[in-house]
Amino acid sequence: MAAISAAVISSASTCMAAQANPFTDVPKDHWAYDAVTQLVHDGVIEGYGDSTFKGDHVITRYEMAQMVAKAMVHKDTASGTDKAAIDKLSAEFADELNSLGVRVANLERNADNVQWSGSFMQKYMKKYHGNGSEDTAGPWYEKEFDLNISAKIPGADGWTAHSSIVTKWGSSKGNGFNSESDQPDTWNGGNSRSNENRLDKVWVEGNLGKTGQYMKFGDFQPWTMNGFINDANVKGASLEHWGSNYATHIFGGRMDVKDWDMAVHGGDGVSSDWTTDANGTHIANAGWNKYGDFVRSGGKVYKDATSWAMKPLDSMGSDNNYDADWHFVPTRKDILGAVYDHTFSKKMNASIGYYRFRSAAYQHSWLNIGAALVNYKLVRNLNLEGMYSHGSQDGYNHAWNIELQFRGNPWIPADRNHLFGAYLGYRYLAPDAIIKTNFGDGCAAGQKGWEVGMFYNVMKNCQYTLKYFNGNSLTNNNARRSKIFTSIGFNF
Repeated sequence: MAAISAAVISSASTCMAAQANPFTDVPKDHWAYDAVTQLVHDGVIEGYGDSTFKGDHVITRYEMAQMVAKAMVHKDTASGTDKAAIDKLSAEFADELNSLGVRVANLERNADNVQWSGSFMQKYMKKYHGNGSEDTAGPWYEKEFDLNISAKIPGADGWTAHSSIVTKWGSSKGNGFNSESDQPDTWNGGNSRSNENRLDKVWVEGNLGKTGQYMKFGDFQPWTMNGFINDANVKGASLEHWGSNYATHIFGGRMDVKDWDMAVHGGDGVSSDWTTDANGTHIANAGWNKYGDFVRSGGKVYKDATSWAMKPLDSMGSDNNYDADWHFVPTRKDILGAVYDHTFSKKMNASIGYYRFRSAAYQHSWLNIGAALVNYKLVRNLNLEGMYSHGSQDGYNHAWNIELQFRGNPWIPADRNHLFGAYLGYRYLAPDAIIKTNFGDGCAAGQKGWEVGMFYNVMKNCQYTLKYFNGNSLTNNNARRSKIFTSIGFNF
């Protein structure tokens, strides 16, 4: 170890002058002779009192720290590679260096340059659906592991780089317990992605000069209005500005989201469900959807050769007689958004937003959404929050949510021991007034009804969650819908 370190650190000097051999056990033909000789000359190493180097001797961490401390003296004149090597050695032997009275100032200043955080969550959910849909697979168990990395960008004042890696395993318990799997999904553009070690987000952010604007670009989540309208990732850019009592958010790009999350479906796949509109375009009439209630544009799927949002797995026949198994055709999904937040007082804040969404769901025409949010603090730890949105396309184009919250929005921080939070809300999640809402653990898109939930920190950074929803489908003949969701999560 000492011999290797000597070779690594030796280039801190600008030349390798020939010196007299100081050690009897390092012959001139030894591979480390020049390095050891130069380091002795520079005062980096001294060897042992009996004029031996003992290169084959297993040195202690304390002895190694002494060598590192001397190498640190020459750091300013070392090459960039050697500086990095000295920094790594200094970090490894920091405790021993401290015991020697050597403060690793540079390491202390740069300790927060790279930060790691993450979470592990075990989830359980069970749906109870009427009309014979979506409850045949039994409960769903899921494990989710998230790893987040952030780092300061050298030389770019205030700019940071971020990434998020996600792994999910799921299994169901119906007619037999299925082995856990990563359940690959088809994402925007028709690409199949595994959910094991999937790069979920990667972006950079920082102040845009002296303009007062804070910029993000890459693949990120533009979090606005508590995710009521959209919480999907966007490949694009955003500009944000914060004043004393207001904030502005502008973002746009292409959505990086599963095709399934942009669901469009209608009809049960038989020929009687297909009709022709005034323009001669074949459409599918609304019918029950065994896959869920997220049905856009009043349950119509446009059968257009250039812009299918969904089509059957089977080949298309002239009689339009298909089965009920469907998949999504790749379709570009564009999004634009602008949101203004304002704090009126310590008790009240509000937001207004405008969103645009385009995909094959609406024949590639734009869905325009206007939205508003109001949060009012009734008493300490008790908030009343209301949300409303209206879409420009036909179908179910009015969505709203009203919620009474005890600590949280409706979440609570996980780093406070034994903290408790809860909420009670009524949700009306119309598919044509949202893009991809963050609600879904209980009430899902295309559903309406009551939802109650609670959060409890079993210990610091360990949170238990329980949610229950009871209501109806908006798009499938008012069928009964209910769901229970529970999870235990650990943050680090």
